[in-house]
Amino acid sequence: MAMRDGTRAERADVLVVGSHIEDIGKLEARADSEVLDATGCYVLPGLVQVHTHLIQTLFRGAAEDLPLLDWLRRRVWPLEAAHDEASLRASVRLGIHELLRSGTTTVLDMGTSHGGDVVAEELIRSGMRARFGQAMMDTGDGVPPELLETTRASLDASAALKKRWDGQGNGRIAYAYAPRFALSCTRELLEAVAALSRMTGSLVHTHSNENVDERALVERVTGHTPIGYLAEVGLVSERTVVAHGVHLDDAEVGSLAEHGASVAHCPSSNLKLGSGIADVPRLRSARVNVGLGSDGAACNNALDGFAEARLAALLSRSRGNAGALTAGDVLFMATRGGAQALRMDEIGAITLGARADIVVLDGERLALGGDPATRIVFGGGSRAVRDVIVNGDALVRDGRPTRYDPAEVIARAAEARSALTSRAVLT
Repeated sequence: MAMRDGTRAERADVLVVGSHIEDIGKLEARADSEVLDATGCYVLPGLVQVHTHLIQTLFRGAAEDLPLLDWLRRRVWPLEAAHDEASLRASVRLGIHELLRSGTTTVLDMGTSHGGDVVAEELIRSGMRARFGQAMMDTGDGVPPELLETTRASLDASAALKKRWDGQGNGRIAYAYAPRFALSCTRELLEAVAALSRMTGSLVHTHSNENVDERALVERVTGHTPIGYLAEVGLVSERTVVAHGVHLDDAEVGSLAEHGASVAHCPSSNLKLGSGIADVPRLRSARVNVGLGSDGAACNNALDGFAEARLAALLSRSRGNAGALTAGDVLFMATRGGAQALRMDEIGAITLGARADIVVLDGERLALGGDPATRIVFGGGSRAVRDVIVNGDALVRDGRPTRYDPAEVIARAAEARSALTSRAVLT
């Protein structure tokens, strides 16, 4: 059963030639072709997560039961400051392993303020598709000295990473500017990023309106609402992906819609940090594009895109509207909505000419009953992932990764985590 945009299902064969989908329908196998028997399965576009932090995968369980700003200052930033090359590499590998095994084929990832080359190297090695950026931080209360950059150094580092990695991995990898959030960036840095994004067409990936205290602090420091401030410095555009968007007023929603910016909805992270529930139906009604993200293992604690889709649908109904977001709506957000946020028309759907980024779900592992979208979202999701294909290459077959040994990835992650936590200065 092929699901063209994650929602519309039809019984069909899918022909992949090289990195693209060449035909869909009732097809005869070519003599020289490899046949992947998906009888009784659902064939979906790979999930597109538009907000992740792969470098935080080793932080799982190390930053519990704190609100956002304390969570950053007391746990996450000190852990990021303690990262070395070995721990960064182990963290990214473990995160990629979890993403692929649960059906995510594309991410928009934000690192920390060092080690961007390590992130890029591991993304290329994995076979995933990604837009990634090194976090930009040239100010901020409570930021460890190891993470603070000068404005010039931050811009130079991003320029060098963009030059080295844009278009690498057979076009799978590109750079996205990643000013962390308004409180960790000077106005000079934000205005420079806005100008660079306009000149180069690169994405901008940032956080905003995640937590009530963060929102109040941004207003006090800048004299503007968070989105109002980002708009004033030129950072709200069709190239902008704003993570969270939990506490938006009407003017901010209107600004996002007017400028064509997208929001990355991260329901598990928002609940775990006590940040609140984003009003996704309101955003979508205002014609703001919304994608999904698992955020990071430090605040989720999983990286399961299907779980985020299910939770997004359930949370949307908390205001009493049982149909606020349907299963089809959240699957769209998890696939096509994410692709639109990344300005990538060639992914997020099973269509002719699209990139062959495909997930095969074993129907026998899903709860019986319901239309395909409902069955997938509420009946099992990631536990049914059997095969994962990116750019025409099989990265997971019958539940097993093809490019690495999971046992080795997990063992190295455990070793690196122990060393990392012993180095970190936590309060």
